[in-house]
Amino acid sequence: MASTQLTPDVKSSGGALGFFRDVKNEMKKVAWPNRRELGGYTATVIVAAITSSLLIWAIDAVFSVLFRLVMGVQ
Repeated sequence: MASTQLTPDVKSSGGALGFFRDVKNEMKKVAWPNRRELGGYTATVIVAAITSSLLIWAIDAVFSVLFRLVMGVQ
């Protein structure tokens, strides 16, 4: 069975107020991207989404043609 002990750097503050305090402290530790990095990440995601959707569309088109040929449908 897995141990349920907290790691040394994680301490429970208790309650909802403690949870939100912990969230606030953790958010301060996040390395946020600057405007230029964010633009690059956004462009990467958009290009990846378009590329993958075009690839899926192409594969679907090929399988549709093959299916029609196998089934003898015009």
